[in-house]
Amino acid sequence: GAEAAFRTAIAADPGLSFAHNSLGVLLQNERKDFDGAEAAYRAAIAADPGYAVAHSTLGILLEHERKDIDGAEAAYRAAIAVNPGFSQAHVNLGYLLKDERKDIDGAEAAYRAA
Repeated sequence: GAEAAFRTAIAADPGLSFAHNSLGVLLQNERKDFDGAEAAYRAAIAADPGYAVAHSTLGILLEHERKDIDGAEAAYRAAIAVNPGFSQAHVNLGYLLKDERKDIDGAEAAYRAA
């Protein structure tokens, strides 16, 4: 299946950030293996610190599964720092600022940047 394919790709080339991130998404959403997903997202970031999607998916896991709001905010901001045009990271940050920080002005700024 998909998990085996991602693991085979990673074994062949540990620098495949996309494969690490995709494995993380599968582990998080299908297996509910949040430790494995977090490790996969962090491996994707280590392989390519400029891969904004991995920062953002890590943020989603930290916010929604770990309830680590500070970590999630940092991950969303890292995604934006490496790719300012990545609108989904701006939206994720906006929701976090609105819902968790009650920072309406910050949320509006994030939404507008998206």
